[in-house]
Amino acid sequence: MTTRWLRWLIVPVLVVPLGWLLFTGLGRDPREIASPLVGRPLPALSGTTLTGEQLSTADLGGGPLIVNVWASWCSPCAQEHPVLVDAAARSAVRMVGIVYQDTTDAARSFLIRYGDGGYPNLLDPDGRLALQLGVTGPPETFFVDAAGIVRAHHVGPVTPELMASELDTLGVATP
Repeated sequence: MTTRWLRWLIVPVLVVPLGWLLFTGLGRDPREIASPLVGRPLPALSGTTLTGEQLSTADLGGGPLIVNVWASWCSPCAQEHPVLVDAAARSAVRMVGIVYQDTTDAARSFLIRYGDGGYPNLLDPDGRLALQLGVTGPPETFFVDAAGIVRAHHVGPVTPELMASELDTLGVATP
């Protein structure tokens, strides 16, 4: 008799939490990765640019900033590149690229092929800068407000609609 009562007690104790876990887990977008940086200050990033200069994100302060992690071997990066170049040309937002686990020559060839947006690109051959941002792989984009707080993080290629929405959130006007 006690075995039967215990069995009816164990079933809800195990099945209900497992059902809840499956229900909540299956309803999420697997591409959506929560960043611990959203709502926090952007870490200080520094390194050498593609042009051989030393640069720190502190040098880019004083206004909204977009940090885009990309690589020449990343096909979605080529897909989003025109959106980034257009935003850099048409808005007052500052931008910096982080060339993730790539060579200088390959990154330069990418910019020659797809267009140079005129913004600096920090080299990150060993992934050290990406690790500071919690990047899982390119492309990933961080939208930072004028106070240096990360307001949004996007995994995957940035679309024109997403860029317009995030620039609006940062208070950046686009013509």
